[in-house]
Amino acid sequence: MTATDPLFEQEIDAVVRRFDTGWDTLRGARLFITGGTGYFGRWLLPLLARADETLGLDLQVTALSRAPERFLAEVPDLEKHPSIAFHRGDVRDFEFPAGEFTHVIHAATTAAAATFHRTEDPLTKFDTSYYGTRRTLEFAAERRIGRMLMLSSGSYYGPLLPEYDSYPENYPAAPEPTNLEVSVGHAKRAAEFLCSAFADRHNLSFSTARCFTFLGPHLPLDLHYAAGNFIRDALHGDAITVAGDGTPIRSYMYTGDLMVWLLALLTRGQNGRAYNVGSDEPVTIGDLARRIGHLVAPQKPVRILRQVEGPVTRNVYVPEVRRARTELGLDFWTSLDESILRTAEIAAKTAN
Repeated sequence: MTATDPLFEQEIDAVVRRFDTGWDTLRGARLFITGGTGYFGRWLLPLLARADETLGLDLQVTALSRAPERFLAEVPDLEKHPSIAFHRGDVRDFEFPAGEFTHVIHAATTAAAATFHRTEDPLTKFDTSYYGTRRTLEFAAERRIGRMLMLSSGSYYGPLLPEYDSYPENYPAAPEPTNLEVSVGHAKRAAEFLCSAFADRHNLSFSTARCFTFLGPHLPLDLHYAAGNFIRDALHGDAITVAGDGTPIRSYMYTGDLMVWLLALLTRGQNGRAYNVGSDEPVTIGDLARRIGHLVAPQKPVRILRQVEGPVTRNVYVPEVRRARTELGLDFWTSLDESILRTAEIAAKTAN
């Protein structure tokens, strides 16, 4: 068993089936994962453990974490799982773990709670991503690791120009260097440069996942994630509250679908190629709140705290994903409504 919640186990089993014959490319693999105990890791580590159990893959996974005990308090079944080990350290300066490795997934970034509570300034956020990526690449180069997946971000791109409805991978504009609110975006641009430079010098093979916005079980409900906050309000509040005017446009990819995409990019992505990862179905924040209310708590009102005054300022964060579709045959299997219902169902059960 790899997850204590039977409903979440069903989600993990569905991803194992969805990746199908792709697992054969990971037989006997030795993976090193940074950022393996964050939200993505809350899916990825149980998924890899489950696949190893059910398919006999002979996987070995080592996850870097500053405090693995906090993660294991939520997922105790992984503490003694034969395919999962933890390596304590900070991504910026960790001691290299012993042993041989075949793959690296570099997912470490600034902590979501630190962003929400503003306990890290922009320079600290930048340093975590930049030096963490450099240290991970030094490890990959020294150990001659054959394949790396770099997790970047849609914040890599600048504001969406009027002639675009979504971000293609060759989008021509970057964030303004004076904009300290997008320090992670600046850091991801630098991190992607580091990957290219190390690959050129050390003959590393890597692909990049530029990740956008996601929704699924175990998404934090009390941080800066609008979908999580709305689900929390639907389950426990008197009303579903939108702090702004509801006009920003976002898109939400189910985290179970995300796992398939990340594994496909790790095993089949073109060397040196960046791929947008996220849903291309736009939805306004106001409509998202109403949709969550309709599905989860139809009796509760939706309150939008700020009214639109004058022209609406365009605020769009939606990827174009043609590259992943055409080159890797990837798609979406879980609708937004299903994503909402599954997330809310497991959140309600966990709260009880």
